[in-house]
Amino acid sequence: MAMRHDHLTFPVGKKGEHKVTKVVLVQLGSPKSPSTSDVRKYLKDFLADPRVVDIDPRLWKIILNLFVLPFRPKRSAALYKRIWEGSEFPLTRITREFTHRVNELTPEHIEVEHAFLLCEPKVADVYAKWEAELDERRDPAQKLIVIPMFPQYSESTIASGIDFFGKLLETKVRIPNFEVITNFHRLHAFIDNSIAKINEKLANESIDELVISFHGIPKRRVIYKKDPYYQHCFETFELIKQGVVGIEADKIHMTYQSRFGSEEWLTPYTDEYTANLAKAGAKNIAVYCPAFVADCLETIDEIGTELQEEVEEYGTHIHAIECLNDDENWAKGFANYVETLCENPKDVEKIEYQLEEEKYMEMPKQTMESEPLSDNAKKSLKIVFLTLFLDLVGFSIIFPLFPALAKYYLTVDADNVFLKAIFGSIDTLTQAGGASNFSAIVLFGGALGALYSLLQFVAAPIWGTISDRIGRKPVLLVSVFGLFISYVLWAVAGNFTILIIARFIGGIMGGNISTATAVVADVTTNKNRSKGMATIGIAFALGFIIGPAMGGILSLFDLTKFYPVLADYGVNPFSMAAIVAGVLSLFNLINLFNKFDETLPEAKRGKHESERSANPITLFKPLPYKGVNLTNFGYFLFLLAFSGMEFTLTFLAAERLSYSSMDNAYMFIFIGLILALVQGGYVRRKAHTVGEKRMALQGLVTIIPGLILIGFAQSSWLVYAGLFFLAVGSSLVIPCLTSLVSMYSPAQSQGHVIGVFRSLGALARVIGPIVASLVYWRYSSAAPYYLGSIFLIIPILMIARLPSPQETNE
Repeated sequence: MAMRHDHLTFPVGKKGEHKVTKVVLVQLGSPKSPSTSDVRKYLKDFLADPRVVDIDPRLWKIILNLFVLPFRPKRSAALYKRIWEGSEFPLTRITREFTHRVNELTPEHIEVEHAFLLCEPKVADVYAKWEAELDERRDPAQKLIVIPMFPQYSESTIASGIDFFGKLLETKVRIPNFEVITNFHRLHAFIDNSIAKINEKLANESIDELVISFHGIPKRRVIYKKDPYYQHCFETFELIKQGVVGIEADKIHMTYQSRFGSEEWLTPYTDEYTANLAKAGAKNIAVYCPAFVADCLETIDEIGTELQEEVEEYGTHIHAIECLNDDENWAKGFANYVETLCENPKDVEKIEYQLEEEKYMEMPKQTMESEPLSDNAKKSLKIVFLTLFLDLVGFSIIFPLFPALAKYYLTVDADNVFLKAIFGSIDTLTQAGGASNFSAIVLFGGALGALYSLLQFVAAPIWGTISDRIGRKPVLLVSVFGLFISYVLWAVAGNFTILIIARFIGGIMGGNISTATAVVADVTTNKNRSKGMATIGIAFALGFIIGPAMGGILSLFDLTKFYPVLADYGVNPFSMAAIVAGVLSLFNLINLFNKFDETLPEAKRGKHESERSANPITLFKPLPYKGVNLTNFGYFLFLLAFSGMEFTLTFLAAERLSYSSMDNAYMFIFIGLILALVQGGYVRRKAHTVGEKRMALQGLVTIIPGLILIGFAQSSWLVYAGLFFLAVGSSLVIPCLTSLVSMYSPAQSQGHVIGVFRSLGALARVIGPIVASLVYWRYSSAAPYYLGSIFLIIPILMIARLPSPQETNE
């Protein structure tokens, strides 16, 4: 036999001058070292793989880089340090040694090498070596067999490895005949040697329970994407179970470990199940992990250390059974498998076990409490998200401009009849409360905001009802076009009258939020509606982050200073913000027209009593759907208190902390970020599991300490502490109540019912600021917050009385 290459240069060398087949054993790999930087690089490469985390890649990229990689590597590095062998990790060492053994045991014309996906030697290194052999030798390997060293097939492992090869081959000209082995979990060598490992442990130790623990994957991959991994795990479990001796069959359990994120994964979970066995009295529990052929972090630390810590309080000991690693018999059996693949591939079935058909009838069915969104729903939600986001940016872009707007129009259009009427009322109010002139100016901004909300209150049920009759798309197109017109008018609002007309049109057209919400109801089910409603919440949150920030920045660009002649055409110092908002609306209009498909089929379009749609006062008339009325008025009372806080917050910050407009913008950005994080990371994933009613109650209770903290605050950190509670609480309440009202209403009335719901919210945003302002000026800056915290007890009691959505659908 010819001398082999030094394994440090290339782990396994050549056997002879004439090889026919090259076999590459592929493993995932390990970090270069347990340092935080090396672990971060490893996790970035691993978690960036769309096969590993299969959610929207753009969204995941943001989550990964902003919320995972800044924090997780340090924690993971501490775990990796516990299994570091000084110069490498067990997985890389064992893989190299096992490959060497197998290579020694195969014939001369078969060369066995190994490669890793995420560390050296990589797959590309093996391929480069084969290419070099083409140039150096007359008879290099003519066939390449790739064996991912994952016994059971899964998209996140095997398919990921195939993707690596595919990307590599895209850049190559010379491509050999190659084959990828997608699983070997029924292989005699794998099953028999696994049984031998377990039986040896059972013979030498007194074991009460045996847990066969597989690596977990999200349930939806199995249920909806038809990943065969769960079936392969079941086959592995049953085949091993049949050969185990020394313990009763009902003492052998199949579980799943290594959960990541908040999604539902295959159950039962190893940690929870093993803890329950320990609670029930099991003192010695053996755990074997047949999803791995080499010991690694998941087996050595997760099972050997972390699981032991889980059950220690019960006096239970975990007996971790090592993986097959480089066991001699396992290497011999696998070498025989490799030889069979190369020389007699048709005979592979002869060295594989077949599970009896009746056994499949015993395979437990995996079910999900929540339900993933359909492709159609995802498409519609993306468009609705963009629509609402752009609408909310345009709506909130004016927030930081209100005081400057008031000063500007008082200067250039002081005799305007509308301006005199507004400031006459405000002067009366503020003089009665002893307020300053500056407070009157800020209240002017509130008056404009209240006008917008009042018009939304009127328009939302009308738009919702119309959309129930003619469909969602026409209503969305008309309303977005109307918003575009309102921004055009604002851009040329040289006098206050045109500004009022622009805000009037904007408020009416802004009622389309009820229609957008109805779209979400159309494309989701009761099991996943909270995910869709959370999307609306995220759009709101991001819109309120970006809008005020853009308004503040764009206020620096006064077009009339650059081009004074534009003032003759009504262009004003705030036109740049209006122009940007108009451009966004125009883009939104074009996108809706080209990409949005109608979500309400003609068969589901209904009709409602005209007086209910035309007269907003009838919103207070009970609707004939169980649960809707309590939800509606609970939402109304919640927003009454919450909007009062929103409106007076800038007053309080200016009075106590001397906050500038930019300081106020930072507060809104902070609130928006918390809203986006909680709704995107928690509500969207957990609402159905926790329950919308329960989560809404949690949110209402969370808001109360936030209000008290802000009422008491005399420093910025205390204000922000209160804002944190308020943002978290509202991010739970709003999407969950929206989901509930949708679940309580029939399909043909979704637009109307949600329109009523949104209108009550808009009405609350009209009344809340007015009441909060009166309390603020009449008593103290803290009074609206203390009063609001007490007032929230009422909606808490109302929401607590809600029936479950299942009861209303029976």
